[in-house]
Amino acid sequence: MKVSFLNGRIVTDGYFYEDVPYDVSANNLSVCFDGKGGLSKYLSVRSGKNYSERSMFSLYKNGEQVGAYTKKQTKMAGRIQEICLLGNGYRVEMKQFITKEDDAVFVDMAFITEENTDFTVAYGIGVSWVIPAFSCTAPCRLVQGNMRFEMDVNVCGEKHIQFVVAYEENQEYCDRLLASFQEKEEMAGKEIDNIVFPPSVQTEEEKALYLSALFCSLENYKECGGLKGFVAGCHYLNPLRTYYRDSYWTILPMYAYDITLVKRQVITLARGVDKDGSCPSAVMQDFSPFWGGHYDSPSFFVMMVYDYVNHSGDKAFLQEEINGKTVLDLCRLVIAKQIERTDETGLLYKEGPYNKLDWADEVNRNGYVTYNEALFYRALTCLDKLCRACSKDGSFYAQMAEKVKTAINRILWDEEKGYYVNYVDGDFVEDNLSVDTILVYLFGIADEKRSNRMLDAMERMLETKNNHMQQAGDYGVMCVYPFYKRISAAYFKSSQDYEYHNGGNWPYWSAMYAYAKYLMGREYRYALESWFSYNLERGIFTPVEYFSPCRKSGSTLQAWSGVAAFVFDFIGKPSFFEPIHLQ
Repeated sequence: MKVSFLNGRIVTDGYFYEDVPYDVSANNLSVCFDGKGGLSKYLSVRSGKNYSERSMFSLYKNGEQVGAYTKKQTKMAGRIQEICLLGNGYRVEMKQFITKEDDAVFVDMAFITEENTDFTVAYGIGVSWVIPAFSCTAPCRLVQGNMRFEMDVNVCGEKHIQFVVAYEENQEYCDRLLASFQEKEEMAGKEIDNIVFPPSVQTEEEKALYLSALFCSLENYKECGGLKGFVAGCHYLNPLRTYYRDSYWTILPMYAYDITLVKRQVITLARGVDKDGSCPSAVMQDFSPFWGGHYDSPSFFVMMVYDYVNHSGDKAFLQEEINGKTVLDLCRLVIAKQIERTDETGLLYKEGPYNKLDWADEVNRNGYVTYNEALFYRALTCLDKLCRACSKDGSFYAQMAEKVKTAINRILWDEEKGYYVNYVDGDFVEDNLSVDTILVYLFGIADEKRSNRMLDAMERMLETKNNHMQQAGDYGVMCVYPFYKRISAAYFKSSQDYEYHNGGNWPYWSAMYAYAKYLMGREYRYALESWFSYNLERGIFTPVEYFSPCRKSGSTLQAWSGVAAFVFDFIGKPSFFEPIHLQ
């Protein structure tokens, strides 16, 4: 397939038989369009039902099936996939879309012919799927053991039909949606067309990347019961939950798009803080913890509160009560819990030989982990400013932050290698270079000399176009190199090189690394964009969790992979992490 771009749309040209998988999601629904008129999954958020078997679309012209090698063009953006079949003397255009609130798939078909033609549209339901509710503007019948809908269309010139299909819903629901079809279609289109590209977006491919990244974050926003926030992706809906760390990165594009969604996310996570100040990895729909005790979650919570208040100026939010405590009190509570995990150095100490409790949750990183220490330092500096915004003394946190900063530079900096090592566990040092240590620069822990040396090392070792020691070729930015040397460190997927946390490319880290390079005045577009073009060339059309050339890619429409949109938004502006309303 040939891939191109038009007005922010990803465009492919090929044949009818070729898969063009495109994940879309909304408040109640996650769907994968297959690029051939059918679906390869349909997940209802409310019911928790997940249909992963394909539903099939086929088309007949004057009784003969339209062939596999019929020319096809697809266009994708937002929650819409469009297909155009170019036959001999006819054209069939098909638009599939979902809306933010409805639990249904909408399909608009246009038939354009040179002479009078009979078409039959067949929509087959997967064997394990329930019989859906189905409404159509054309004559429709349910056939083949109630597993297939057929619609007859006679065309001379141009004719449109629309249909709506929903699982776990009734016929009345579909009839009602069909009656408002045009309004729904206009809403789905305007959601894309109303996006204003920032000045940093210059090419057609960058427009497509920006839209793809922005919607990757936006489509993972859910409201279900009291939970209002961003899920980690389409594979994190059963049970429905929102993560502290994932959502921190996911909401970054919302500062330019809709900052009210940031506030809702913070409130949801605040309701998940335990009475003793501990934070789990995620908060479930009933606000109970999901996988407790993570070392990065508390820091992310404080940072998120700070970022919201700093960029919105909404200082009154700090005095709002949630579960009987003000937001500021919750911040102080979670940091007090974090301080219990520190030792005489001031650094967090990850105890035990098998401790995977941070973002690299398939690696036992023990002792002092640069990533966690950088987050802790940032959270302490943020809390100092939050206290002062409420006329409270935050000097303790500022002093603690300086102690942590000094310890990071003394214990975790390797002068010979010219970068911050991954982690130090007693006498053992995992001295590979991890992309997550870029936080040391972004948060102002490293001085200019060390920052430049660290960026030099990352360009040399993590940018695969430069690193000729690794064997997988050019696939963007590795998350770590060399691979983990401690046998007990990495397990499951990460036990293999180039896989997951052990050398895969994570688009959200690539984007944050690109942002650091921009702030340092270096070339940054390779890190920001290469993951996008690499995956498009391999038929992956929605942002993935992670990937590498020699391993299977992670799930698509992974929310934090939308960070690239944030980077484009903040090019040409002061650093996002600098004080604005909070000095």
